[in-house]
Amino acid sequence: MTPTPSARRLITGSRRFLVTAVVAALVGGLVAPGAAGAAVSAPTGRTDASGSTGEAPLDFQVDPRLPVPRLSIDPVGRLGTDRELGVVAGPDGSPAGLVLDEVMVRTSDQAELDAFLTRWDGQVLDSFPPDEQGQDHLVRVDADRADPTKLVADLLAAEPRQSGVYRVGDERALRLLALAAAEWRAGTELVLDWLVEPAGIADGKVFEAPNIKKNVFDWSYMGSGNAMDTGVAKAWQLLQSKGKLTKQVKYLVLDGGFQTNPDFPAKVTLHTVEWGKPNTNDCTNGAPCPWHGTDVVLAGMGQVDNGYGTAGPAGPVVDELVAVRNGIDYWTVLRRLEKAAEATRPDVVNLSFGRDVTLGKAHARTWTDRRMKHVRDTGALIVSSSGNNGKNIDGNTLFVPCESVHVMCVGGMKSDATVSDGSNYGTSDVATSVEIYGPMCVQVLLDPANPGGNATEARCGTSLAAPFVGGVAALVMAANPELTAAQVRDILNDTAHVGGLGWKVTGSQRRIDALAAVARTLGVKPSVSITTPKTKQQFTVGQSVDLWGTATDFAGKELPLTWTSDVDGHLGNESMTFVPSLSVGTHVVTAKATDSLGQTASATVTVTVVDSPATAAIISPPAGLTLPAGQAVSLVGTSSDPDTFGPVPDTEASWTVRRGNEVVFQKGGHQATLPAGTVTPGTYTVTFTAGQAVVQRVFTVTVVPAGQARPTATITKPASALELSTIDAGPESVAFAGTGTDAEDGAVPGTRYRWTAYGDGGVKKVLCQGSAVPTGGPIDDKVVPKSCASFTGELAPLDSGTVTTTWSVWLEVFDSTGLVGVDSVLVEIQTVAP
Repeated sequence: MTPTPSARRLITGSRRFLVTAVVAALVGGLVAPGAAGAAVSAPTGRTDASGSTGEAPLDFQVDPRLPVPRLSIDPVGRLGTDRELGVVAGPDGSPAGLVLDEVMVRTSDQAELDAFLTRWDGQVLDSFPPDEQGQDHLVRVDADRADPTKLVADLLAAEPRQSGVYRVGDERALRLLALAAAEWRAGTELVLDWLVEPAGIADGKVFEAPNIKKNVFDWSYMGSGNAMDTGVAKAWQLLQSKGKLTKQVKYLVLDGGFQTNPDFPAKVTLHTVEWGKPNTNDCTNGAPCPWHGTDVVLAGMGQVDNGYGTAGPAGPVVDELVAVRNGIDYWTVLRRLEKAAEATRPDVVNLSFGRDVTLGKAHARTWTDRRMKHVRDTGALIVSSSGNNGKNIDGNTLFVPCESVHVMCVGGMKSDATVSDGSNYGTSDVATSVEIYGPMCVQVLLDPANPGGNATEARCGTSLAAPFVGGVAALVMAANPELTAAQVRDILNDTAHVGGLGWKVTGSQRRIDALAAVARTLGVKPSVSITTPKTKQQFTVGQSVDLWGTATDFAGKELPLTWTSDVDGHLGNESMTFVPSLSVGTHVVTAKATDSLGQTASATVTVTVVDSPATAAIISPPAGLTLPAGQAVSLVGTSSDPDTFGPVPDTEASWTVRRGNEVVFQKGGHQATLPAGTVTPGTYTVTFTAGQAVVQRVFTVTVVPAGQARPTATITKPASALELSTIDAGPESVAFAGTGTDAEDGAVPGTRYRWTAYGDGGVKKVLCQGSAVPTGGPIDDKVVPKSCASFTGELAPLDSGTVTTTWSVWLEVFDSTGLVGVDSVLVEIQTVAP
């Protein structure tokens, strides 16, 4: 019937008469079937701070065109099958079914319950067992007692942020909402009974259905090292290596459409389930899913390496499947769930269904949290699908049971590890958002209705991601059956991959990592070994030390090493580290690695750094030197430090010269000159110190006889210290020349010259001796005359273990009375590599 002109004027006219017109239309039948109906609106649109109109005003319309779910609803309580369904469409246009004339209400005591029943002529259909704070009831109400004209005002008083247009299928649904809004405004914890919908090993070789060509270890959602990197197959191997891959976990699945097949666990307990009865609930967006429960079981615990069907993470460890029929309304679903959980005490509970709630969200959240806590308190870890709407669940809509704090909400990711386009996701990293992501698409049976068939296909949905994550939880429980559900949940979160889901996921970025979770649970530590140095190896001071080692984590991935010494502290951070030197003493050298789980392991070796003593030698003055007073004496020393393969630093070398017990000279370094003015008659002790090495030499200074003067010797070639190098360690030719003068005789001929080279280790080599030198040989020029005023001599490196040989070459000039004058020069020969 079409509204009369007067009704149209009332519907479109002033606000004061709008609600009256609606009620008249509803009661008087002015809205024709199939026509968009009348409306109950808020008095005015709300405005923002600038005064401009904000969101659309809250409005409720009766729209008989909304399709009511045509589903068979299970009876409850004492009323048999007398339950009917209605429909509500939110501002986004998405319809949601609900049970008419029924509400779920929380009361603290019998008096409060009685008052509620009296207000609405109610009947209690069913009740959860009471707890310390009260009791949850399912109540049949007389919605005709509700006043639709107060719906908008009551709802805005209870939920001020409500806005937009809601449509209902008929007056009964409208009055039920009005009843709920009145109770919400009064503070009653009341929840509408919404309808729910399912959201759509040892040898490393495991095979399933013949049409699946790849080894399970190579499946994108089971293997390691690919984009998803779930590590399930390697987690099986790790568990088996520890003797933990055994049937011991009880897994509860609340769903519809269970068809037994060889991929089901051998032990199955049925709760209100009939084998082979298809699921009556449609999945997301009304898509049929008759064998949804079977798909969920295979995704979570399909049996492994049986040549049939597919495989799920928990296949090797699930001892018993508890299959619970779902039902279509929220009360029935959670009532059955709670009864089954209390009766069977499962380890894992999978809930692959959901409902988005826009009305009475606070009460729906509180009610869901309470019921989920009861299930959790049976000892179960609850996993739930996030939903397949591609929505952010941290927006204005409540998604249950996903957003319960007691539920681990699971989103879906594609094979490239980005969030699936259809998966709901989160923008807040909290326990009431999407907490972790699993594979969106997995292999299931092509036709579960034909168990004899063995073909598979990929099927997608967060309803498959959730049981997959639940299956990984079962592996963790198998690794350590003593863990609580909360501890397992923490392990899954703490060991997950983080990142890579894409720009829109600003909440949790966790992606399931079965291998890491099992490794953490088993306490598997990295493997660390040290190749060099070897234990008990000795090094000298200043000797470089190569630190070589390897470290791998539980997945065989190479890890960096941190090297430390208990003496010198931190040494380096690479698997191959070069250390220039270690301090003297015994070192415990430790190589330590930390894996992605925070597990650490180390290896140690003990090495000793020995401070080998340095050696020192005096080259000049020569041993047994006796010379007249008043001549400078060259002080030349050499040293060798075997720890540094070179001489002791000049800063650690010094000279001390004593005449008798009196110190007459001190100087640092390897070379010095005792001044002529210091050289007076007496016995001198020269002490040369290089590091810890100390050597001494004694020489004598005599008195020049009265009336005589000693001759003066001068080396003119080389005029200063000479540095030579040799490749083959052979002798090098050196030109020498010198002069001598005497106060009485004038120039001293070369026949009275003697050249002597003094080297390391007391080596003495006469290079040239004139024929008139008084210490042997002829005493005049008449026999074998020989002059040493200039000549070419040969000097070679000494085999002293050093690359440089130092020669101190002395020229002695004798006068006719035998007095001697001396001079000296240094010649250094360095042996170089060819």
